[in-house]
Amino acid sequence: MSGLSKRRIAEDSEIEKKFAQGQRLQSRDRFADAEARYRKVLAADPAHIGALTGICQCLIAQERAPEAIELLDHAAETIPADPASLFELGTACTVIGYRHQARAVYRRALELNPDHTSVLINLANVENDLGETQNAVDLLSRAIEVNPNAARAYSNLGKILTGTSLVEEALSCYLRAIEIDPRISQTWTNLAALYEIMGRFEDALEALRRSLTLNPECDAARWNLARTLLTLGQVEAGWDMYGFGFACRERKPYRPFPGLIWAGEDIKDKTIMVWREQGLGDDLIFSTCYSDLIARAGHVIIETDARLVPLYQRTWPQATVRAETLASTGLGNYGEVDFDLTAPAGLVAAQLRRNLDAFPDHIEGLQPDPERVAACRDWLATLGPGPKVGIAWTSAKVNDLRAPNYTALADWIPLFKAQNVSVVNLQYTNVDEEAEALAREHGLTLHRMPDLDLFGDLEGAAALTACMDAVVGPSSFPLMLGSALGRPCFHYGQARIWTKLGTDGLPWFPTMRCYTIDRSTDRAALAARITGDVTKFLAG
Repeated sequence: MSGLSKRRIAEDSEIEKKFAQGQRLQSRDRFADAEARYRKVLAADPAHIGALTGICQCLIAQERAPEAIELLDHAAETIPADPASLFELGTACTVIGYRHQARAVYRRALELNPDHTSVLINLANVENDLGETQNAVDLLSRAIEVNPNAARAYSNLGKILTGTSLVEEALSCYLRAIEIDPRISQTWTNLAALYEIMGRFEDALEALRRSLTLNPECDAARWNLARTLLTLGQVEAGWDMYGFGFACRERKPYRPFPGLIWAGEDIKDKTIMVWREQGLGDDLIFSTCYSDLIARAGHVIIETDARLVPLYQRTWPQATVRAETLASTGLGNYGEVDFDLTAPAGLVAAQLRRNLDAFPDHIEGLQPDPERVAACRDWLATLGPGPKVGIAWTSAKVNDLRAPNYTALADWIPLFKAQNVSVVNLQYTNVDEEAEALAREHGLTLHRMPDLDLFGDLEGAAALTACMDAVVGPSSFPLMLGSALGRPCFHYGQARIWTKLGTDGLPWFPTMRCYTIDRSTDRAALAARITGDVTKFLAG
C-alpha cells in the first residue's frame, strides 16, 4: 500500500473519530461542543452530510435556526448534481424540518433519476408534511409501481392513509409491508397506532411487542406501549413507561431536567416544581392530583398556562403558581433553580395514582373568582327562571380522525327544547354560523354571554361554567373545566382511551357521566339520550 493511501486512510479514520465524538456530545445535549467537532469534520470533508446534519441540529437546539438554514442553502447550491448526493442532502434538510428545501432537492434528484425509489418515498413524506397529501400518495404509488417489493413505500402509504378516514386501506398497506419485510420495527409501531385508532388495543399491544423485539430502544414504540397499557387497565405498567412520551417528544412541552425528576421519593422537606404538559384539558385532568401533592411536599410550585394562574392560585393558596416559562436546566436556559425536584404533571399522576384504588371518590373543585361568578349569575338571571345547561360540542382541531368524536350544534335540538332549560354556550371556537342557523331554521337560542372571550379569558369561562346546573360536551377544555369545577358533567367520547385507564369513565372526575361516540353513532339519538339523562338529573 502506498504512503498516500495510508495517509488517506488515517485521515478518514480521524474524520470519523471526530464525527463520532460529535454524535456523543450531541446525545448528551452538549450542543456547542458537538457543533465544534462537526465543523472540524466538515472542514476536512465538505461533502460529509452526517456532519452537516449534526451541525444544523445543534444550531437549532441552540436557537440558531437561521444559521442552519443558511448552511443548507449553501450546500444546495454547491452539491454535486448526482442523485446520491442530492438524496443525502434532502435527508439532511428533512431531519431538521427544512421541508421546502428538502422538497426542492429531492425533486432535483428525481429529474436525474425518476425511478429512484428512496427519493420517491422520502419526497412523499415531505409532501405529506407540507399538506400535499394527494402528491404524497401519488409518489408512493409510483414507488410501488417501480418496486412492488418496496416495504417502506407500503408502510409509509399506510401511515398517510391512517391520517384519513381510509383505515381499512391503511391496514392493508401495513399488512403488505409486513408480508414483504417483517423486520422493519417502524411498520409495527405504525400498525399499532392504527389499531389504536380502530379500537383494537389488544392487537396494538401485540404489534408494539413485535416492534420492540426488533428495536428495544425505540422511545416512540415505548410511549405507544405505555398508552396502550393504560388503555387496557394495566395502570402501573403503563405509568412506569409514561416518561417515554417526553423522550420521543410526543408529550409536550419538552423540558428536560437531568437528575431532578421526581421518582416518588419522600418530599416532605422538599420543594417540587410541577409543570403543565399538553393542552388545557390534560392540565385540568392532572390538576386533580395537586391537593395530594401539596399535602405530601414541603412546598409546591405549579407552572401552568398564564390564563390558568389566577384560578389555580386561588384554589391552592399554599402553593406558588406561576406562568410557565418553558425553560429547562437540560436546555441550559433555566437560570437559578428554585426547587429540589420537578416533574411534568403526568408523572406526578404516575406517582400519586398508581392504581385505580388511589383515585379519590371526591375531588376539591377549582375556585372561580367570586366577583366574576356574581356577574355571570346576574346575566343568567336575565334569561329567566329554570336550570342553565352549558354546552360545548366540537374542538378547534377537527380532522378526519378526530371528527367522529364530536357533534354539531343542530344535533342538540332535543336539549334546546327541554322544558324550562336555557342552553348556554361554553364553546370557545367561533359559533356564529351554527348559532344563527339554529335560530333561523328552528327558532332556538344558544345563549352567549356578551363580551366574554371563552378562549382568552379563562377566569370568565370558569366563572360562567361554575354557574351551570349541568355541562354537556365532548373531550375538550370546556367539559374538563366543568368537571374540575365540580359541576355535574355529561361527557361523550371514545369508548377506550388511555385517560379512562381501562374503565368506562374518567376516574379523575368520579361523578362524570360518560357516553360513547364513534363513526357509527346516531348523533341525534345520542343527544336525545343525554338530554333525557340531563333532564332527569335536573328534576332531582
